[in-house]
Amino acid sequence: MAKFELDRLPDYQEASVLEEIRRVASIIASPVITRREFDKHAKVHSSGLCRRFGSWQKTLERANLADRYSGRTVSEKMRRQFSRTMTADDLLEEIRRVADALKTDRLSQADFNAVSRINARVIISRFGSWKSALEKVGLQLSRHGQRYTDDEYFENLLGVWTFHGRQPRYRELTFPPSRITAGAYEKKWGTWNRALIAFIERVNLDSEPSKGRRSQTATSRPRRKGTKKRRNVRTIPIGVRYGVLKRDRFRCVLCGASPAKKLECNLHVDHVYPVARGGKTEFENLRTLCQDCNLGKSDKIESENAG
Repeated sequence: MAKFELDRLPDYQEASVLEEIRRVASIIASPVITRREFDKHAKVHSSGLCRRFGSWQKTLERANLADRYSGRTVSEKMRRQFSRTMTADDLLEEIRRVADALKTDRLSQADFNAVSRINARVIISRFGSWKSALEKVGLQLSRHGQRYTDDEYFENLLGVWTFHGRQPRYRELTFPPSRITAGAYEKKWGTWNRALIAFIERVNLDSEPSKGRRSQTATSRPRRKGTKKRRNVRTIPIGVRYGVLKRDRFRCVLCGASPAKKLECNLHVDHVYPVARGGKTEFENLRTLCQDCNLGKSDKIESENAG
């Protein structure tokens, strides 16, 4: 099976980021590089670049592409003046707006900064603390500090990846079906990108069920008299599941249903030839089915169902 790669940069050192900006610039034929066009081709999002360098204009300037910027210049002074004109009620309303946009009742400073036109520091300076400001609008602090195992982190990420049918973005872990925030991944691995790299490393390590593990087919060891025959292990390693889902484009191979099109769709990785009949947990014997198509299949072989 081919190795999987991220559709984002493996690291965000400034040299790597600037190289990626110039790479995308060479692809875009237009003399002007807009953020929307940039995001279609890049392995780093323009919003992150704006936070890092101050604005889209400053981002292009830093990459020696100032001549390809077109738009209103917004200085840091203008940003500060904008927040100064806001009353306490305006700031609270901005918190509510961001929470509504993210569809959450728990808001972290990082999530607020990713969406708002002002910085959470302004909120803290006015209300004394981030928690105090959230309490005034009936919100709660984002869940932090809850401990998860590596398997729980990776299973959650696979669920979100399957739901969107692609590599999830930082902000998307704020919403269901994710049970763990992106901030929790950052806290464990240092950055969101390192968490994604850890997931891909686990997937690639896990993607060949026959390497480094005992076969998951029925054992050939002779049974003792009077003992029951052992069934095959049905658990499919996360790397194998990811490979099958990605191969099948995160949709049911029978009806085409996917969570991206139908929110209630629940995808399963299914054995084509059942384990109970000697089917192996191998890439070629696995496929993606939605819950409806998989329901009632049990250990029957599809050809028998058709008969």
